[in-house]
Amino acid sequence: MSNNNLLNPSSDTCWEGAPEIIALSGSSRSDLENRLTALGDKFLTSPGQDDLKQFAADSRASFASDNACRLVCTIGTPDEWPQIIQEAIENLKKNTAACWSLKNIFYGEIQSPGRLAFIFPGQGSQYVNMGQDMLSCFPEARQTLLHANNIFNGNKKLTDYIYPLLDNEKEEAAVREENLRCTDVAQPAIGAVSLAIMKVLNRFGIKPDAACGHSYGELTALHAGGWFDEMTFLTLSAARGKYMAAGGSGGDKGGMLAVKAPLEKIDDLIRESNLDLVLANRNSPDQGVLSGPTDAIAQMKSICREHKIISAILPVSGAFHSRLVESAAAPFKKQIAAAVFSPSRIPVYSNTTALPYPDPEKEAKELLGGHLMNPVNFTKEIENMHHAGIRIFVEAGPRTVLTGLVKAILKDHEIFAMGVDGSSGKQSGLMDLAKMLGMLASIGYPVNLNNWRFSGI
Repeated sequence: MSNNNLLNPSSDTCWEGAPEIIALSGSSRSDLENRLTALGDKFLTSPGQDDLKQFAADSRASFASDNACRLVCTIGTPDEWPQIIQEAIENLKKNTAACWSLKNIFYGEIQSPGRLAFIFPGQGSQYVNMGQDMLSCFPEARQTLLHANNIFNGNKKLTDYIYPLLDNEKEEAAVREENLRCTDVAQPAIGAVSLAIMKVLNRFGIKPDAACGHSYGELTALHAGGWFDEMTFLTLSAARGKYMAAGGSGGDKGGMLAVKAPLEKIDDLIRESNLDLVLANRNSPDQGVLSGPTDAIAQMKSICREHKIISAILPVSGAFHSRLVESAAAPFKKQIAAAVFSPSRIPVYSNTTALPYPDPEKEAKELLGGHLMNPVNFTKEIENMHHAGIRIFVEAGPRTVLTGLVKAILKDHEIFAMGVDGSSGKQSGLMDLAKMLGMLASIGYPVNLNNWRFSGI
């Protein structure tokens, strides 16, 4: 899909190349088995494209999320249908789990899975062409990207960094990734794509009962929760990236080191080394990120090697969530103070406190204003959301980094964590979306599958 198609302001939805979603629900497993067997008899060979479209549309229209048993299949081409029917029948007979999933088949018989939260990624989740084939299909997503272009004040349009134009195809992939990785580009780019994805989710009736984000993603979460409007969100996103990219230009900007070890062990390493470092990101029980001066980061990297602990220096422009970004935090705090905030009924959890943002506007602004310099306690944040009744976590943004962290944090609990960008751009984005909708519908969430429509039906 070309950049021109992606930025087409048309109000039409383009379903070209999209997979089919077939959804069946009933009172028992045997009910679903019988229906699938009848379908297998009807389509002894691959159904025609039109027959499959019509059947799929009818199945979505009759699907009921409150039925006892639910089965959802995603199909790329009609020839896959006979095999998928057979696999579904076999697993309904032998798999006794209340919920299970295969590559393209999702089954559930649980009731009231729990409340749903949107989780939004931060810097590092960006990649060139993120979400392109999915977002180009939906007018609300295209309009969002156009709006982001109007707010972004760079040498090129924001979308030219995310989706390089055709006349720049000779530019090496590494250069494109490096251009997008720049903090003043990466943050508003991730925000624009996450916002566009959120609007696509809204189309299917998926809205959050709570929200959170990792680092930069907290801005997206606050907008998703209704704390400020789209214009304010896009403006603050561009400002945050700009200030952080320029911060520390008079000296050492510092760096960040990801460490794969229990958080208690990482705390011990910092204390025993006496290095000027902070545990800036508590990402999961067994993963953290350190921030500090460049030389201290290099020394800790060596210490980790001596202890046979896996670590990696992150490709970022500074020591985020530490005192070294104070020069970026000060002007950003002023811009936040001038913005319009409105307390919302949707709780948005803070990286700093791991608790919902406070209602008083002044307190909320102070909390966000200090966000750049304070550590991210993502682990405690997710634990508190679970304690408050969140059982479904949907990552609305590029990649599925946070989905993996949530699963690690809540590994001893029954929860559902999923990302819209399931293949991180390696496969069809529309298929990724279809699978996520299928999984959500199969566990009983009231997804509006009727909005998955093809022209002509």
